[in-house]
Amino acid sequence: MRRLTIVVVLLLLSLGTAHAACTDAAALAATRAAADAQCPCGTFSSHKAYLHCVAQVAKTAAQSGSLPKACRAAVLGCAKKSTCGKAGFVTCCRTTANGSTKCVVKPSAAKCTAPKGGSACVGTMPSCCDSCAAGSCAEATTTTTAPGPTTTTTLARPQTHTVMVGEGGALVFTPANLTIHAGDTVRWVWGSPGHSVVSGTNGNADNRFCSPSDSGCDNPPLSNQGATYEHTFAHVGTFPYYCSVHFTLGMTGTITVQ
Repeated sequence: MRRLTIVVVLLLLSLGTAHAACTDAAALAATRAAADAQCPCGTFSSHKAYLHCVAQVAKTAAQSGSLPKACRAAVLGCAKKSTCGKAGFVTCCRTTANGSTKCVVKPSAAKCTAPKGGSACVGTMPSCCDSCAAGSCAEATTTTTAPGPTTTTTLARPQTHTVMVGEGGALVFTPANLTIHAGDTVRWVWGSPGHSVVSGTNGNADNRFCSPSDSGCDNPPLSNQGATYEHTFAHVGTFPYYCSVHFTLGMTGTITVQ
C-alpha cells in the first residue's frame, strides 16, 4: 500500500510539472520570435511540417536553458493555433455582444463572421496568440442587429512587428530593413546579450528612440538575451538605428514608415 501511495504521488507531481504554466514572458517571446525567423510561416506546404520545425526550435531553446521547460508547451500551443501551412486559412477574432473575444482559425475570410450583436475581424497575425490583441486585426467589422439596414464600419488597425537583435550571436538585426505603416509598433527581441537599439547613424544618436526606455541614448545600457523593447512610429519617414557597441561591425537597421 505504501509503495502504491508513493507511485500515485510521483505521478501527480509529474502531471503538475507537465502542465506548469509558463511564467517567463520574455523567454517565450524570444523563442517565438526565433521560431518565426527559422520557420517562416509562408514557406510551409503543410501545418504538420511547420509544427515540426517550431518544435525543434523550442527543444533547442529548452536544452540551452534560454527557455524554461514549462514554456515549451506554450510555444507549440501558439504554433498549433496558427494558419501556417494552411493555405487560405485566416485567424478570426469574434467578439460577442457582451464584449468577450475569442480567436479561431477559419478556412477563409468569408467564414469569419460576427456573432449576433457582436463583431468579427480577420487578424493580420498568423497565430491566435497574437491576432486578437488590441490593434492586431486587418479590419474591424461591426454588425448592428437592430431593425433596419445593417451598418458596417471598417477601421484600419495598427500592427506590431518583431525584429530580432543578435539572434544566435550574429551581429545583425533581423530583418535589418523593415517597412511599416504610421501607427505601427516595432518590438525588438534580444536573441543574444550585450546589444542596444539606438536611433541615429554612425554611432551618433538622434534621440528619437533607444532601448530600453528612450533615455540616455548617447550611452544606453546593453540588454540581456530575452529582453524586449518597443517603439510606436506615429509619423511617416525613414528611421535608421544601430547597436551602440557593434555598429562599426555592420549591426545597423532601418525602419521605413509609410
